[in-house]
Amino acid sequence: MPRPTTLHCPHFGTCGGCTALDIDIADQLAAKQARARELLAPFLGDGAITPEIAPPPRPPRHDRTSILYPVQSRRGELRLGIYRTGTHEVEPITDCRIQHKALTALAVRAGDVLRKLRLPAYDETAHRGLVRAFRARIMPGSNELLLGVVVTRRDFREREALAEALWRAAQDLRDEQGRELAPVGVVINVNEARGNALLGPVSFAPRGRTWQQDEVRSPAEGGKPLRLRVSFGSFYQQNRYADAILFRPALALLGDVTGTRIVDGYGGVAAFGARLLAAGAAHVTLIASNAVACDDARHNLAAALTGGRAAVREEVFGSTPLPACDLLIADPPRAGLGEAGAAAVLAASPPRVLLVSCALAALARDLAALTPTYRVRALRLCDLFPHTDHVEALTLLERA
Repeated sequence: MPRPTTLHCPHFGTCGGCTALDIDIADQLAAKQARARELLAPFLGDGAITPEIAPPPRPPRHDRTSILYPVQSRRGELRLGIYRTGTHEVEPITDCRIQHKALTALAVRAGDVLRKLRLPAYDETAHRGLVRAFRARIMPGSNELLLGVVVTRRDFREREALAEALWRAAQDLRDEQGRELAPVGVVINVNEARGNALLGPVSFAPRGRTWQQDEVRSPAEGGKPLRLRVSFGSFYQQNRYADAILFRPALALLGDVTGTRIVDGYGGVAAFGARLLAAGAAHVTLIASNAVACDDARHNLAAALTGGRAAVREEVFGSTPLPACDLLIADPPRAGLGEAGAAAVLAASPPRVLLVSCALAALARDLAALTPTYRVRALRLCDLFPHTDHVEALTLLERA
């Protein structure tokens, strides 16, 4: 019988943001570990490999550092928040146990701004209206705050007034230690396409800049901290303890990478690639298809260079042959490598592969494709999404 938690949220059960807030974190971790054993048993060498999972650095609450709230109009009222469970209808959020307190407060203020300016919400069915979403992100290592709205057109009469009002709304916000957050930009992101996709390809900043900077611990002993630039439209792990939960365990699995040639597949802003360069890799080739993330990656890899070299290839992973390497890191989206991605890995045939998987079912499919050639050497679960069913996995594979 799962033990109950003392956490309480007025939106729990309606909002789709979390599903296990009422279950003790130890029981959540045990359930995720059991699920991994069940799904991945055929690939774990008759039980020789155990899916390790570690408790979080502290009891998980208010750890999510990014929000992307869709904006809707219901019965003439503008709402922004999280989709209700099993629906495409927004639940306005006034309190939350999983995201940073300042983000919740900021989103409430942003809703007031949108309503005061009487900006129409986008109607995805009729393809009319202006505002699709509100986005904000806090960098845990720097306390920099970047915020903005996703709209259907670049030019609209209230644009400057909106940017100014959102800038004012972002002032005087603090973290749980009382430190003031530092707003660095108000962004207008433009998505003209039909449908329910939120983020668009174009961003500009009427106030400040379109990117923010995080500071993370260097993987090299005595090395200077790494500063990672992340633009408004780029993906970035949204747990404040991602460095401790995901990146440091990944580097520990890999061991000494000094002098190695590495391919960082689906590399995004180079969150892995920059760390590996700083740890002594001889060369990192990063592959990503998002142009904005590739620009961030070029900046971050250059900043991390300590004698090695780096290159960025802006393309879909597997669309061209991969370069020869000693280690391949693949961090695909939730659907996993798929046939094309797995075929690219097998064709490159690196001695070692580190799979970073967002879903256990996708990992099982990828391992089914790879394990005729590779053996699983280690498996570690990373609970970046406590109070939900989601868990990430680090799987180290060696060529048989």
